[in-house]
This record gives sequence, structure tokens and C-alpha cells, in this order.
Amino acid sequence: MSYNQLITMETLRNILNKEIGLDEELFFPLEKVLVSLHLSKKEFLIKEGKVCSFIGFLETGVLRSYILTEGNEFNIDFYMPGSFVSAYTSFLTQTPSAGDIQALSESVIYILNLSDYSKLLKLNSEYYKLGKYISDSLFIKKCKRESSLLMDSASDRYKFLLSIYPHIEQLVPQYHIASYLGIKAESLSRIKSLTYINEKRIS
Repeated sequence: MSYNQLITMETLRNILNKEIGLDEELFFPLEKVLVSLHLSKKEFLIKEGKVCSFIGFLETGVLRSYILTEGNEFNIDFYMPGSFVSAYTSFLTQTPSAGDIQALSESVIYILNLSDYSKLLKLNSEYYKLGKYISDSLFIKKCKRESSLLMDSASDRYKFLLSIYPHIEQLVPQYHIASYLGIKAESLSRIKSLTYINEKRIS
């Protein structure tokens, strides 16, 4: 295991212990069943129509989830290092995924398969806390984005995105960001220009 992997495992350990409230000894059975998956840029973690049988923890890289409608791609989420990633509705219901999850860069994900997760639950019901944490996190994130799309201006949606992912513009192409915001790429360019001008005036 490399130094970077140890750092990320420590990040996952801290989430389990400090944020989820799992006892320290429960980390080791989980660590044993995690599988390291390497994705190349543009490679898919899951494709539309496939049943998601895993929960992932992103070690390195950037992923996006999107849906394809009438030939157009609509980004619905981004995943940065240290985040959980899954087509979670498909995972919970064991029905085909409605969208795709694709790597935007070389990525490494720790995979927890459904069968191993079920074994952990039988081993100790405390692991249900992990599922609740992931469900709550993804649900809150989804609700915030939907509310922002309905209620906020494009400029405010852009600011909200930056508050969640401060370095996203160095990691994700502008047209993907524009798709996530529900605007055209040229509209995003104008928003960024106006934001820069306003910041210069304030400074």
C-alpha cells in the first residue's frame, strides 16, 4: 500500500470514527473487503442500464454522474477525492441505473461490494450507520442542488458550486460545469467575467 493510499485510508477511518461514530475496531473488517479500482480518463464506473452493486470511496481523481436525454448529457453531480460515490438508488433497489458515472481524470476508487456490505451488517449492525451516513449525505446534496436550480440565479448557482468544490475549475472542463449549472458554456463565461470584475471593484 502506497503512502497516498495510507493517507486516504486514514481519511476514511476518520469519517467512520468521527463523523459516523463507528468504533475503531470496526474499520479493520471493512478495510479487508475493500477492492482498489483504477479508472482511466473517460472510463466508466457504471453505465446506464446496469445495476449498481457497490459503494465506492474516491481516493484520487474526479468523477461525474450524468444522464443522457435526447442525445444531450446533463451532469447531475461531481465526486472529488474523499467522497463516497455510487449510483445509490440503483444500489438500494437493485434496479438498473438511470445514469452514468464517468472518470474525468485518472482515478482510484475503493469499492465495497453489496455482498461484502451485507456480510458486514450480519457481523455487526453498527455498519448500518455507514449506509445512513451515505444516504443522508447524498440526499442532502441532491436536495440542495435541486433547490438551487429552482430558486437561484445562474450566478448564485455558480457561487454555490464553488463553495462546495473550491478548486473545481482546475479539475473539471467548463462545459461540464455549465451543464451541471443548467446553462450554456458561453453563459458561464459571462458569469465568470462579471464575478471577476465585481471582485476587482470590491478589492
